[in-house]
Amino acid sequence: MNSIQILYIGNEDWTTKYNIPDFVEWENYEDTGIFPPKQVDIVILDRDITNKEKQILAKITRAYSLFATENIKMQNSVTHDYFEERSGLYLYSGDVQVFLDQEAAKYYRQPYGEKFKPEHISVSQFFRGSVRCKGNYDMLLEGNFGDTFSQIVFWKSNIPVFDRQNIDLYFEHRRTGSVEVKLHVYKFYNGSVGDIQRVWEFSQDELDGIVTIDNDELEGPLFVSVLAKGQGTLEVISLHDRYSRQNIGYFLPGGERIISSQGEEIFTYLDKGDCKPPLAIYFSGYRKQEGFEGYNMMRKLGCPFMLITDPRLEGGAFYIDNADLEEKLFNNIEKTINEMRFKKSDVIISGMSMGTFGSLYFGSKLSPHALILAKPLTELGVVAENERLLRPGVFPTSLDLLLKNYGSLSKKSVEEFDKRMWERFDKADWSHTKFIASYLYEDDYDTDGYKNILEHLKSEGVEVYGKGSHGHHNDNHESVVGWFLSQYRLILEEDFNRK
Repeated sequence: MNSIQILYIGNEDWTTKYNIPDFVEWENYEDTGIFPPKQVDIVILDRDITNKEKQILAKITRAYSLFATENIKMQNSVTHDYFEERSGLYLYSGDVQVFLDQEAAKYYRQPYGEKFKPEHISVSQFFRGSVRCKGNYDMLLEGNFGDTFSQIVFWKSNIPVFDRQNIDLYFEHRRTGSVEVKLHVYKFYNGSVGDIQRVWEFSQDELDGIVTIDNDELEGPLFVSVLAKGQGTLEVISLHDRYSRQNIGYFLPGGERIISSQGEEIFTYLDKGDCKPPLAIYFSGYRKQEGFEGYNMMRKLGCPFMLITDPRLEGGAFYIDNADLEEKLFNNIEKTINEMRFKKSDVIISGMSMGTFGSLYFGSKLSPHALILAKPLTELGVVAENERLLRPGVFPTSLDLLLKNYGSLSKKSVEEFDKRMWERFDKADWSHTKFIASYLYEDDYDTDGYKNILEHLKSEGVEVYGKGSHGHHNDNHESVVGWFLSQYRLILEEDFNRK
């Protein structure tokens, strides 16, 4: 595992007071009087700071990674504001050694997550039931799995795990009848195909949530196998593996997990910035690697920001759901706005490609100050339909999305899916909202995305700014992103007096 960089600001020498672990890069600001040029993993504050120090520290301190000792009296507003803006936590002197030994490693820099799709699965040769796949979305096994647990499926690819690294596993699945499952995880020695270091077994109850592979030993690959028994169906959707932060958040420190009654996930993250309006909400676009998109881009804006990511399907499932996930996500967004003590008019919602659908869909219930959209997608039925002739093989996730939500690829399903956005959009009050969109003339995903928005905008007072350029959906990315950011900066300057 990579080392953890800790910046200490205080009047003591903690290197003589505590045992600093080998994986920690310790830096005492008082020794040099120079702050690191880039963001550090942890900041420990053991004295109050000046305004000049705060201006620099705010740029290099990650949210939820600031710790203040009992020596901080919060006697000046500078220290208090810094603590609040960075969502600081307290670290008491009696807990320091335990924190350094057991907690600091959770604040590693680079998050990572991935999932294994049904195509990576092998089914046991002894299973005599039926097996079928629904696109790339899931594998459904039906029949008699036996009276005792036996291997039913395993993943062809192993998962690498490094020393002092913990891995979160989420086995996304559904069961009917009397079917029960277990997960067996085998860790081999590096370079070996038969020498086992350790075995983990997780029960059905444990598999209803996330399980953690706690690796305190040598690095080596993990082999994952599912055992089953009973009669009924087992729907295998995905095996998600992620670098674990255990109790401090998902993907990033402070990252939150939203889980539906069907076991589907969406993740959110809030950075309070300087705690002043606006709150910039960014919906991630299509991404195979699980995690938050746009962290550095949004942080450079300086204002509070919220990241939202969808790890379902391959690259994301466009933030929609037929159960309760949508409601839970909307409640999370509202909770965040209230936590910041902002109004809906203090909110900017934004996204690129897949993220534009989430922006428009949830923006319809919020009526924010502005929507900033790059390559807008509005009719997901059309996006799926265009996979057949207009862009064959380019975006098969669109077909999985249609199957997942409507159960077929029929024309009727396409039409129903296209209505999904407009049923909500047409009821919204957009009279105080700015629409700012960058679109492509030859977009081969949603050919009329921008045009559709214009046709459905009926509210008086709405402002629309559009910029078109040539190219297919995945072309001209740098130009589109550049304009996207320039419009963000313009709104921050003109509407919120941010220079």
